[in-house]
Amino acid sequence: MGSSRAAGARLLGVVRDFATIGPAEALRQLNLAGLAGRPAAEVFVGLLEFVCPPGGAVDEAIARQAMLETIGDMAEAGVGSFDTLTPEQMGEFFFDFVARSIEGRVMADLGGRGVTLPDSVAAVENAQAQLHDFVTGCTRGQLAGRLDGVERMSDRDIEVVVNQIYEAAFELVAAAGEAAA
Repeated sequence: MGSSRAAGARLLGVVRDFATIGPAEALRQLNLAGLAGRPAAEVFVGLLEFVCPPGGAVDEAIARQAMLETIGDMAEAGVGSFDTLTPEQMGEFFFDFVARSIEGRVMADLGGRGVTLPDSVAAVENAQAQLHDFVTGCTRGQLAGRLDGVERMSDRDIEVVVNQIYEAAFELVAAAGEAAA
């Protein structure tokens, strides 16, 4: 999950900059000043190329898909302007991205192992919804405190924290999966 970890570190850097220098300046530093005041989902689409640079490998595709799904969730929730997001909402966006990227990795691994899915589209959608709820439940509550003090983190600190978050999340998902089996 190297690509997702790297994307997570870039995204957490945006979360940190949002908290420390403000949304308009954070966007200006990324040459996206024209997005200031725009809807949050639109800004995150603009951030997509920075957070998840395009690539051809499965890992890059998982990271981009996780980012797009997280943006879609935000748009569905009707979140307003990027400039009015709270630091907590930015943290929630980050954790949604982490959960979605882990979910994508699990799905890719299942597909790579030739796991067969039910014939019914509804059954497949139900299985995917259960996986999403499972991964989200395993990661969110246990990891939220790891963003405390993000505004004081250096780029290296962010990289370390993101790696710890992914490692802890995978351990939680694996342990819960084994317990359920």
